[in-house]
Amino acid sequence: MKGKKQLWVKLGLAAIVSLLVLTVITYIGISLYFEDHYYYNTIIGGEDFSYKTPIEAEGILYTKMDSYSLEISGREDVSDKILPEEINMKFLLDDTLIRIKKEQKPELWFLCFFKEYNYTFPWAVKYDEDALENKIKELAFFQAKNIRKAKDAYLTYSEEEKEYVIVGADAGTEVVKSKVKETLKDALDALELKVDLEENGCYKTAKVEEDNEELVEVKDRANKYVNSKVIYDWNGNEVVVDADIIHNWIIIDDNQVSLDEEAIKDFVAEQAKKYDTYGKNRIFHTTDGREVELKSGAYGWKTDKDTEGDELIKILKKGETIEKRPEYSFTAAQPGDRDIGDTYVEIDLGSQHLYLYVDGKMILESDFVSGNMARGWTTPAGVFGLTYKTRNAVLRGSNYETPVSYWMPFNGNIGMHDATWRSSFGGEIYLTNGSHGCINLPFENAKIIYEYVYTGFPVVCYY
Repeated sequence: MKGKKQLWVKLGLAAIVSLLVLTVITYIGISLYFEDHYYYNTIIGGEDFSYKTPIEAEGILYTKMDSYSLEISGREDVSDKILPEEINMKFLLDDTLIRIKKEQKPELWFLCFFKEYNYTFPWAVKYDEDALENKIKELAFFQAKNIRKAKDAYLTYSEEEKEYVIVGADAGTEVVKSKVKETLKDALDALELKVDLEENGCYKTAKVEEDNEELVEVKDRANKYVNSKVIYDWNGNEVVVDADIIHNWIIIDDNQVSLDEEAIKDFVAEQAKKYDTYGKNRIFHTTDGREVELKSGAYGWKTDKDTEGDELIKILKKGETIEKRPEYSFTAAQPGDRDIGDTYVEIDLGSQHLYLYVDGKMILESDFVSGNMARGWTTPAGVFGLTYKTRNAVLRGSNYETPVSYWMPFNGNIGMHDATWRSSFGGEIYLTNGSHGCINLPFENAKIIYEYVYTGFPVVCYY
């Protein structure tokens, strides 16, 4: 038993010694392998060279150089590339591959299973600077069809939204040549396979973006004006001044917002020309059934254009919404083209007969004597508004001074009044023995008319 036990001990010791010897031989063998092979996890210039020899690594790198090109991408899918032969590009390896191998101690090979060994590119790059310059000029990014200049964000009036809106900046596709050259040289020196000009900040940019504070402020000021609204009752016609009109009057210059005041006043003048009746001829239906065209005298709707222009400018500057009538320097009995209405004095100069209508009802009719035609004092025809009325006036001329009880002027110094010095009225008296132009009336009829008329009361004269 004792002999058998000693035998097993000897066998065990022999096995251990053999295993140790085998381990040492294996370790030495692996160490000898890593004398000229790179460690596992050896990365050179981004490439995995695990278990490769420096000569093998050199062959791989040169193969890679043979197929090298730099892919260049930019905005809007524009792309191009640079090939080594286009710029006389050469790749020069230094002793980095050998140096790396020397740094990796063969006997410490087991450490490579616990860490990664990273090294930079082991070569230098050379190329013809002039050739590169020429190649850059030929790149797609510098071709006219691919260039669109950057545009700043700007204000515009939106017909749909009825207000000013900001149109965002257009980044465009124009590159900065010096920045492109710098970026491409860096990429070539590092032998990068791809480079993005957008990511490297090679494009020109707009100076004013959509969120620019000054631009937003200008938009808000302009919209204060266009958000105004004025609804006019312009002699019975609705005229709406809203964004669609107002935006044409807004001037935006160097971030300053103002109103074109001249254009606003022109607008008021246009409306006045369109809707005013002052100074326009009228068709009038006489009591005896005729239709006559009357020249306008001092009667009708007449816009005070200067005052109303100033008023409209004030309203817009305040950003108000308002309903109003324009300011008038003269008004008529009722709005519209038929502004005489149904309350007026009708003076038929041809028949020397007068009618007083109130609310369409004839209140009075009377004969009268008008201006002396033989002496050239003919009473003018037309439509007039009573200037004023007064009692106990003295009418004066170059050769007369006549007191009257009821004085009602309507056309300068021509008016209606009582004429107690006359014993008869009407007929053809006016032809040779008429007045200086006034309408001479019987006392009682002048009194009745006086009671009904007022300043602006329509007075219609015709032949």
